[in-house]
Amino acid sequence: MINLLPENEKQRIRKEYHLLVLSVWLPVIFIILIVAISSFLPSFFLSRLQYQKVLAESQTKEVITKQSQVLEMKRNAKEANTKIALLLKNSTSTESVLSLFREIVESRPGGVYITNFSFDRNAGIRPPKGKKTASPSILVQGRADNRAELLSFVDALNKKKDFSSVDLPLSNLISSTNLSYTLNIAVTSP
Repeated sequence: MINLLPENEKQRIRKEYHLLVLSVWLPVIFIILIVAISSFLPSFFLSRLQYQKVLAESQTKEVITKQSQVLEMKRNAKEANTKIALLLKNSTSTESVLSLFREIVESRPGGVYITNFSFDRNAGIRPPKGKKTASPSILVQGRADNRAELLSFVDALNKKKDFSSVDLPLSNLISSTNLSYTLNIAVTSP
């Protein structure tokens, strides 16, 4: 085959061919892209709306959970304050009971020994007239070397203003030495 076209003419024809192909395919590709993008737009907008809806719901749930946590924290704080107030109330009464025990121990003479203390907040020896509840009482058990020291211990406790009465059963005074005793002490103010 004989080549009748010069080389520069061949290049020009190739350029025209490429331009022709490009001019045909470029609009086709452009149209395909527009159709593809337009087919994805509705799903994009729907998913965007769904995302915003879920985001709003999650923010609402967060606010609700934070509010419920705040309410629970307030309730827990209120319960804790109530318990603390109760403990403080009991601690002062416990301190007063300890001071009563100290007062009893300091009042005992040399030959009187205490082996056991017992405090009953709700039951005294007997309730005073006109009162439905008995005053608190302390039960003291121990041993005394002789009867005189035990009686002086009972007298010293009777003189204390915190004790309304000290009950020493007569059975504790049977022997004159090495006595085991039990005292029932009614408390005026615990």
